[in-house]
Amino acid sequence: MIKKFANIVGWLGLALVLLGLIIYSINLVMGVLNWVLLGSGLFLLLTFIILKFNTIKTGLNSRSTKFGTNAAFMIIFVLGIVIVVNILFARFSYRADLTASKFFSLAEQTRKVLENLDKDVKITGFFKTGEEARLQEMLDEYSHFTSRLKYEFVDPDKKPGITKNFGVKSYGTIVFDCAGKQERINNVTEEEITNALITVTRDKIKKIYYSKGHGERDFDNASQTGFTKAKQSILDENYQISELVLAINPQDSIPDDCSVLIIADPQTELFDIEKEKITNYLASGGKAMFLIDSDSPSGYSDFLAKYGFVIGNDIVVDASGIGQLFGAGPTIPIVSKYGDHAISKDFNVMTFFPLARSIAENPDKAPDISFTSIAQTSPQSWAETSPIVSDRVSFEDNQDIKGPVTVFAVSEKSVVNPAYAPDNGEIKEFKSRIAVFGDADFASDSYLSVQGNNDLFMNTISWLAEEEDLISVRPKNPEDRRLNLTQKQSRLILYLGVILLPVLIFITGIVVYVKRK
Repeated sequence: MIKKFANIVGWLGLALVLLGLIIYSINLVMGVLNWVLLGSGLFLLLTFIILKFNTIKTGLNSRSTKFGTNAAFMIIFVLGIVIVVNILFARFSYRADLTASKFFSLAEQTRKVLENLDKDVKITGFFKTGEEARLQEMLDEYSHFTSRLKYEFVDPDKKPGITKNFGVKSYGTIVFDCAGKQERINNVTEEEITNALITVTRDKIKKIYYSKGHGERDFDNASQTGFTKAKQSILDENYQISELVLAINPQDSIPDDCSVLIIADPQTELFDIEKEKITNYLASGGKAMFLIDSDSPSGYSDFLAKYGFVIGNDIVVDASGIGQLFGAGPTIPIVSKYGDHAISKDFNVMTFFPLARSIAENPDKAPDISFTSIAQTSPQSWAETSPIVSDRVSFEDNQDIKGPVTVFAVSEKSVVNPAYAPDNGEIKEFKSRIAVFGDADFASDSYLSVQGNNDLFMNTISWLAEEEDLISVRPKNPEDRRLNLTQKQSRLILYLGVILLPVLIFITGIVVYVKRK
């Protein structure tokens, strides 16, 4: 009778413990009911052990129990080794992405942002339970590159109080928090997650100005020659961007919050007052980007000469034939060779420059100006100085400039600006930076998305804005690598793989069986 009663007590105790754990797993809250169930269950299990003590003791001393104990210890020992190895792999992991498009690898820009992260960031994802797997997988990958990133997931249905405190009103909201500064996104993409990290950790949002008034490219015109994609890329990197008419208010200077000034393919000459504004801006440590196209006036070449640039009155022709593989003619040179500079460090993506002009270093530049050639065309290219009136052009040894030809270069100069002197009177040194492209079409809506054009454009913006940690190859959309089969090919695969191969294996088995008999 006692033995039967002890068994009932034991099974009932185990059931109460399991019920308490199940209720906790559902509610995720240790309430009074959970404690009562767990306490009662443990008490009944203890009662079972006391009532069955002699039976348990005898069983432990049996031969089979000793063998079972040794086996249990071996299992625990092996599990311990597995756990230690798993901990070591988690701490010193090596990951390899074998996909052709590196689909499961983070972009270089993302890795740079994470490795340079100097502030703690908390990410909270508001998802229904079971729908957070994709984001968790990405954030696990992010955590491999920094210890500053922490994240958790909240089910709005189970924790409405936390959801209300964050002001979240829809599923799939992801909140980034850094020292009280918040950013919210609703799309689980690497680009948006990385941009949100940049936003919450950036101390100041820098502003980009583009000039207007001289027929420059329109940043709000969604046409083949427009710069709407360039504008969107700048906004995606969490910069502000505004237009600037230099001729308005002659007595005013370029705004103090201008981090980078862009002058894209001007069609008329600058006024003297505008040249003076730009000169003063650069003299105080300003940064500027000039995109000088084939039809830009000669005055811009004269203005940039004192900053170390010689812009050729020519068109770069590429006779290597590489461009034909991409549907490009000889007047759309392809650049795959880049100079040693922060803009092009580890940059190994091709760029296209339609109807580009050559850029060279001015031998008469001031000695304190450093000049760097960034993008050069192939050795089979040259700068054609004669007007191109047909598709047939040839190199003239006495007139044209033999390749490789530079189509993008930068210059830098250290300057002092007394206006930024602190209270102790020490004058801070700045660096004026200028980037000059011999082409504007490469950044237009027609070509910006081609190969590495957007990356090179945005790397230049980042360098000019003195945010070198953002210089890299940016996240790309997943490559569509589907294999499209015709109806005939599909049937062939069906007959060979689904019907013929299994039948051959079956027949082979029968033949082998018959021979052995």
